[in-house]
Parts: sequence; structure tokens; C-alpha cells
Amino acid sequence: MANTEEFFEITCPECKTVLIVRRRDGKLVETRKPILEESTGDRFEDAFLKVKRSKTEIDRKVEEARERERTKMDRLNALFKEGLEQAQKEGPAQKPKREVDLD
Repeated sequence: MANTEEFFEITCPECKTVLIVRRRDGKLVETRKPILEESTGDRFEDAFLKVKRSKTEIDRKVEEARERERTKMDRLNALFKEGLEQAQKEGPAQKPKREVDLD
């Protein structure tokens, strides 16, 4: 925007959206929605906070996924060990009899 005297800003008290309106004809030139719900007033600072929060959220989700995989592997290893012990108790497997062998 060239000159601030040509435009004025209107901030919605409800949603905090800033409307840039041309004084000459009242035409809406730009709409700036807030980046964060609790805005600091500085768009750059808001954008920085949003990125920082999203990084924290991503790190939390990755750690949860790692923990799920660890517990999953522990559970699968326990099942494998249990199955192996069961197979060792039963001894070697017998071949199933086929109808051809019964003659």
C-alpha cells in the first residue's frame, strides 16, 4: 500500500480480522485474518509463535509414535518367544498324512 492516508484499517472486535479499506471509494482492498487466536499484534511474531507451536506439536506426535512402536515390538517379541517355547515343548512337527499315502 502506497500511502496510509489513502487507506484505513478496521479491526473486527469479534474475530480480530483486519480489513483494509480505500478511503476514496470505500472498497475493501485487503483482509488480514489473525494468525493466532491470541494475537500479539505483530504479524511476524505471531507467525514465529505459530511455527514454534507446530514444531512442538510435531515433536510430541513423533515421540508418541515411537513409544507405540516400542510397545508394539515388545508385544510381538513376547508372542514370538511364547510361540517358540510352545513349539519346543511339542517337539518336531509331523508331516500331515496325504490321501495318496494312505493306500
